[in-house]
Amino acid sequence: MTEPLTLTAPHRIRWSLTDQIWRDVVFAHWPCDPALLRPVLPRGTSPDVFAGSAWIGLIGLRMTVTSVLGVPTPHEFRDFAEVNVRTYAVDERGRRGLVFLSMEASNRTFVRAARAAAGLPYRFARVERTCSGRRIDYRVERGDVGLELQVRRGPRIAADEVARFATARWRMFSTWHGHPLHTPAEHEPWALHSAELLSCADFGLIASLGLPTPDRPVALTASRVDARFGAPSGL
Repeated sequence: MTEPLTLTAPHRIRWSLTDQIWRDVVFAHWPCDPALLRPVLPRGTSPDVFAGSAWIGLIGLRMTVTSVLGVPTPHEFRDFAEVNVRTYAVDERGRRGLVFLSMEASNRTFVRAARAAAGLPYRFARVERTCSGRRIDYRVERGDVGLELQVRRGPRIAADEVARFATARWRMFSTWHGHPLHTPAEHEPWALHSAELLSCADFGLIASLGLPTPDRPVALTASRVDARFGAPSGL
């Protein structure tokens, strides 16, 4: 049985692998044929389906990594912009989670560390974040590919079914040296706002992953959450 979508984590993280702060978060998500995603998911997982479709998420955020293994991080790990492309999966035990397909970050040191330590699909890119009033813009350039995500924040909203499906995720599924892993996450409930989508344009980055480009994505924003990740374990 697939676990329910809950606004708080169904577990407690007693030992934190890393603590992070996410600010100026922008979500855009749109449906996708599940068959396109099955080949890129970790072994033991399958696409999580809502309204008959799998979903792709494009998320921009301002990242602060405050600690790793309980040790405060050096200045060079703090306060940088990130844009990631992700999808939603469920494992054979019915646990829901995220699978990151691309993680673009403007901090070269963090990118190297995250790739080496966790095998995450981070790439160093020029990631620009601009905030002006209620408007939040993210732009990514990496070689000859990139993307643009621009929204205008609206009023605070209660999470509906689509918002819960796209944001209420409490673990990450990944593959490390051929082994499928699950990493638990925990943070306070999202304080979500509606968003007017001004631009969600792919300049080859999403297409390079073999995924469909955004088609009338649903947009949301959130100001801040304080997140903790636990130790990874096998599926």
